[in-house]
Amino acid sequence: MLDMEGGETEMGLLLQHFCHEHGLLFVQDFSPPNDEAVCSCCMNRVEGPSYYCGECKFYLHKKCAEIELAPEINHPFHPKHPLTLLPKSPYNSGRYMCNVCGRGGFSGFVYHCASCEFDLDVNCALLQTSGAEKFPKYLHHHPMLLIENHKEQVRHRNCRGCKQPLSGPIYKCSDCDKLYLDKKCVELPLHINHPYDRIHPLSLIWRNPTAHQQNCSCFLCKIKWDGLFYCCSLCNIELTPEDVSAPPTISVATHQHPWTLLSSQISFTCDFCGVGGDRTPYICTTCDLILHKNCISMPKAIRIARHPHPISHVYSIQQTRLQELECRICHENVNARYGCYCCSASKCNYIAHVTCATNEDVWDGTVVLEDDIEMWKAGLGNEPMNNMITDVISEVSVGEDVMAIEIKHAYHHHNLILTFTGENEMKDDNICCDGCMLPISTPFYTCQQCRFFDLHKTCAELPREKGVPAHKHVLKLTKNDGLFWCHACNKERQGFSYKCDQEKCYFLIDVQCSLLPDIVRHPSHQHSLFLSHNFQGLCSGCHTEYSKFPIPAYRCTKRCDFAIDFGCLVLPFKAGYKYDKHPLTLTYTDNSDPNQLYCDFCEEERDSRPWFYHCSDCDNSLHKECALGQLPFSKRGSTYRYSRHKHPLTFVDNIWNCPLCIACGKVCYRQALECKESGCNFTVHWNCRWELQS
Repeated sequence: MLDMEGGETEMGLLLQHFCHEHGLLFVQDFSPPNDEAVCSCCMNRVEGPSYYCGECKFYLHKKCAEIELAPEINHPFHPKHPLTLLPKSPYNSGRYMCNVCGRGGFSGFVYHCASCEFDLDVNCALLQTSGAEKFPKYLHHHPMLLIENHKEQVRHRNCRGCKQPLSGPIYKCSDCDKLYLDKKCVELPLHINHPYDRIHPLSLIWRNPTAHQQNCSCFLCKIKWDGLFYCCSLCNIELTPEDVSAPPTISVATHQHPWTLLSSQISFTCDFCGVGGDRTPYICTTCDLILHKNCISMPKAIRIARHPHPISHVYSIQQTRLQELECRICHENVNARYGCYCCSASKCNYIAHVTCATNEDVWDGTVVLEDDIEMWKAGLGNEPMNNMITDVISEVSVGEDVMAIEIKHAYHHHNLILTFTGENEMKDDNICCDGCMLPISTPFYTCQQCRFFDLHKTCAELPREKGVPAHKHVLKLTKNDGLFWCHACNKERQGFSYKCDQEKCYFLIDVQCSLLPDIVRHPSHQHSLFLSHNFQGLCSGCHTEYSKFPIPAYRCTKRCDFAIDFGCLVLPFKAGYKYDKHPLTLTYTDNSDPNQLYCDFCEEERDSRPWFYHCSDCDNSLHKECALGQLPFSKRGSTYRYSRHKHPLTFVDNIWNCPLCIACGKVCYRQALECKESGCNFTVHWNCRWELQS
């Protein structure tokens, strides 16, 4: 027979798996309905023989469903306590990060230790380990585990000794979560002779960055090196394992002459990247250049997702007038005497430090060929990206422009009609765009048949693929059937999103966040703000402290102590309140009497530091959550399948006559889930839905 997704199933084969309350239907040749279909066990895309629950959109590979997973295990990766198998993340966010491989965004199976908040994904739990009795104790005093084949599970981790990505057999400390060593580092000789010191042998030890003076300017202190290194304390020589293995000459296709190792410890500034160094320089005497070893293999031209054109490397920039060059990524000065990356397109002045442009959060490794560069220099290759409009039924000329007034769109089955000012009388005032989930505004496309689908003209014309500053890969536009989690603002939303389709990269960003450029102006601060990928500190909007895990956030270009996370940056500037005839304004400072700081809706105290919504005419002040609701970017009237209620629930936006939440007993003002079945008085806050008993 045919199942809901169109694949052939084996008649009557239904699996009752411990991880899901419903029976799972087997499909021999499963064809996923969308890119969101991932296995809840291994978190990889579902295809081929698989089990699924059509009601809950729950999926399992056949091979994963057949793995005999113990409900509780004692695992060498966490010897302190047993780990309990859970069918989903135990955290409120619905996601977890594996403590072994370091990858985050998982929502499925997890081996969890509640007392330590230690989490282990199934793939890492199944890695084969053995004891390492012969491991040299001078390298680490804890017991070590040997993993002969880590199946690239820990490819996001670096070796503690050489700081390079892990490869081949590795050792892992059973007590220290993040201590890994490549087998080749473990087998390094304890003493070597090296040209840097012709008198004494160099000894292999761990480096303690705090052993030097606080203002030490040596290279290893600058990079905060805490790995293995060879040293001679008498001669003050320190070399990393990579330094001592440097070949005498290197030839690469991007340079016409060979590079020669200068076997002398000297301080220099690299001509390629403009960063100082004090070890292992390579020189080209013909071109009079001196480079870091790692810069020799850097490409001449690259593509970064945040900029629409390729950027090419130059060793210096000729300045015709006195001007400061500013890196468009970190927004600090670029020294024109040394190398940087500049835009290859004509009339584009984009420029970036080499270290910024090739940062792992910015560049995905895409190299641009010389022929493609010449095309961009000629002004070609900048054609507009295709959007999701599949056909234009009719159009009209507006001055010199041609505007489509009736279209077919890939994400809706009826034709859409362009609507202008004055044509929206029959529309609900609170209708939102199905793309960005913001209140609808003209011009927009509407479906006159089902009257439940509207798109801003700009959202209808969103490109199928685009690069965003928040992610290094090019992303694809996706229509989500239900809620999704935006990895930029860390909020649940509905509507369109841009999704990364790179293998095992689960990045997802909503339309609003995807439209933010790499530099913005915000009324809360006097200076421009730029995107920092690994911000650690206090958000000036919500006063959340991000110290444990760095996040992408916008910082002040003038380096003021000011930063805003994505969630605060996309807050609407206005919000409605039923007891105020004026719209409330997003307000950034509060000079009120500290004893009078209350929210006029929930009547609880307010902290004076976070932003809030305020009406200066009526003196009403509300928490952001009270003004906007728990799920402000959701579509009213859409349905939600809830496993703890027998009927489908509907998203509502209550303003007047608000019912009580069945879980907490408080008023369900703004967004909530409500059962529309006759006689079923069921309403629950979005954040309260999991507090009910199944």
